[in-house]
Amino acid sequence: MSEPTKFSLVKPTIDTPFHIDFEWWKQHDSDWRVFLFNLLCDYHQNVYKDQDENVVIDFIDPKTAEVKSVDGLLHTLLNHCAKMTDFTSHDSSLVSTVFRVFLSNNNQPLSPNDLSKIINRPANTILITLSGPTVYKGIRPFDKK
Repeated sequence: MSEPTKFSLVKPTIDTPFHIDFEWWKQHDSDWRVFLFNLLCDYHQNVYKDQDENVVIDFIDPKTAEVKSVDGLLHTLLNHCAKMTDFTSHDSSLVSTVFRVFLSNNNQPLSPNDLSKIINRPANTILITLSGPTVYKGIRPFDKK
């Protein structure tokens, strides 16, 4: 049984950091892998098209030299495809653009103020969209835990 979702009583502001909460997304959207697959570059779509659902690869952390098992598709998307120059220019919807920005920056938390400077959209519009009752593509306030 999964743990109940914890809701914060603190209302996000334009300075509240957000990120893609992949765990939340995995629990609430059964098509999350299909969506991510479609964001891969053509070369990697070809590589992953005949793979099993969950490809796990060994990743060596360049800072610690620790070997970790990671999701291959997600790792490839974050570390290669999302770094390509035209990755963030494909979609015009606010949510899609913000989602791609998070992927391209390796999902480092960004506030609506930060995002506004990157995508040239009003910070308040970004805040209203991301802090409403609907969670889009797992984009949620960052919990430092």
